[in-house]
Amino acid sequence: MEHSMKQIEIGVGSLARALADFADTWGRAEKGERLAEAVPRVNFESLSDLLAVLTPDRLAVLETVAAQPRLSIRALAARLSRDYGNVHEDVIALSEVGLIERDAEGQLAAPYDELVIRAPLKRG
Repeated sequence: MEHSMKQIEIGVGSLARALADFADTWGRAEKGERLAEAVPRVNFESLSDLLAVLTPDRLAVLETVAAQPRLSIRALAARLSRDYGNVHEDVIALSEVGLIERDAEGQLAAPYDELVIRAPLKRG
């Protein structure tokens, strides 16, 4: 059985655009159109907002968790040779946008195999 990568699309776009896309998809579904399986999506208002969340340190956190799931924050901080408090803040920020999950025991996991980042330079 072929394994397909579980992707999440991270993009730049207004809330109005996201709501319009949702309404369009809803309308097509109500008409009975067959829709392709949706790729989960996280939108930021601007490229600077996206880059404020996906900093190089946070991307390193995400890559480490993806490569070695079930780490605690303390073990993750040790693996990255970083301060626990800073890594904890990074985990919280990544959790808030759905890029890291924590189980009941506090173990970390990355629910996606691939980030698809779309950041248009022109709005329209």
